[in-house]
Amino acid sequence: MAATGFLLALGTGVSTASTQTDSADHPDVVSPKTSYSFACTLPQGNYANYSFSDGITSTTIYYNNHCSSGIYVRVHVGSGSSCWLTPAGKGSAVFDAGVISITEGC
Repeated sequence: MAATGFLLALGTGVSTASTQTDSADHPDVVSPKTSYSFACTLPQGNYANYSFSDGITSTTIYYNNHCSSGIYVRVHVGSGSSCWLTPAGKGSAVFDAGVISITEGC
């Protein structure tokens, strides 16, 4: 019974730590989520939304593009960048670790 209590307590501690942002108490915890939105040309009033949390070896960028067509964005990684045509709809793409920001246009 004591071993079961220990495992439950350990699991709770791990779960709580994974949801916290970087702090002095937990320097190796997952970085906070970053998000961006860019207005669509068509249909007006809609947006292409992006979010990511930088990983250790790669970064997955999630998108939800409400525009009627793809939208070009520039993904800034370290000292470089790459142009990315995000298709309409919802999905994700994997980039190198170290994503700094996403800007509209290429």
